[in-house]
Amino acid sequence: MSGIVDERANDTIATMLTAQSSNRRGALEAWVDDVLDVRGVHVVGPWQAVVGDASFRTFHRVHTDAGSLIAMDAPPATENNAQFVRLSKLFRAHGVGVPEVLASDLAQGFLLVSDLGEQMYSAVYQTDDHDAAIEAALDTLVKIAPIGSGNGIVPAYTTQRFHDEFELFRVWLIDGLLAYSLTDSEGGMIDDVRRKLIESIDSQPRVCVHRDFHSRNLLWGPDRTTRVVDFQDALHGPALYDLASLLRDCYVRFDEAEIARWRDQFRVRATDARLAVDPDPDRFARMLDLTAMQRQLKALGIFARLDLRDARPSHLVDIEPVIDHLVDVGHMYPDLNTFADWLAQVIRPAARDALATRGVAPCAE
Repeated sequence: MSGIVDERANDTIATMLTAQSSNRRGALEAWVDDVLDVRGVHVVGPWQAVVGDASFRTFHRVHTDAGSLIAMDAPPATENNAQFVRLSKLFRAHGVGVPEVLASDLAQGFLLVSDLGEQMYSAVYQTDDHDAAIEAALDTLVKIAPIGSGNGIVPAYTTQRFHDEFELFRVWLIDGLLAYSLTDSEGGMIDDVRRKLIESIDSQPRVCVHRDFHSRNLLWGPDRTTRVVDFQDALHGPALYDLASLLRDCYVRFDEAEIARWRDQFRVRATDARLAVDPDPDRFARMLDLTAMQRQLKALGIFARLDLRDARPSHLVDIEPVIDHLVDVGHMYPDLNTFADWLAQVIRPAARDALATRGVAPCAE
């Protein structure tokens, strides 16, 4: 399972354990104290752990007499902290609500950033503000897209990378977690689906994309604006990628009527902002859905990899709901029906069996 995209030389269990060691926590606290002391600011209370992401970074809310801040431990062996700093400046210059980097020690992997709040979109979706939050997120997408390549700061999302990402599904979910051997016919079907999805993605205009623009990386501000985290892996890629992340979230399911309404709202906003948009609503919808399928297949591979390689079973519970979502979207398009049927009849039962051995209960029918 080696050689798959996004594996870094030292991205190992040993690194993860080192990142979370008490030695690093003590060093981070001492560094933060030094940074704040220079500014005449003092910590007023215990640090609070903040829910993290699928990386090896850890986050802590630090309460001070000048307000709360976020201390980040981002091990340099696994995290591109210099890019985080560059993109923070670039995004903020374009009016995107990302954290401001107040201080950094890139050699140690320590950063002190502004605190964007605690109300994640995943919680807001359960409130009356969910529609307003989505609309604010659509406005934010229209701010991110024109950043483009950021004069070379934002790398290209290459066709080869999409092929590599598709392999995550085959290697880590099918071969790895499920230990399922594909027949020649199944392998050919998967290759055909890969070709369809990537051709659709390659046909889209290129814009700046966050890449993980979903409910766990978006915060709802008291000013009713969208705040954005986990932006350090942004790329210059397909125009509908972030919209697919938002509307076909791996962690939240929306009603299809809502998705259609928000999709149309985005088309209006993008057109008003003079972004390139396919004028045919049906082609636009298909392009969006195929982009979402590529993302979700990649995510299935990543969720399996987190358990198999990194001993982090946190995302196993998300595997079956994502398969269900893929089945439903695939059944919307006749040329993807066979693949959707295979996911439903072969992969979903195999996933349930594999997950059951790891203590994950099947989803309700």
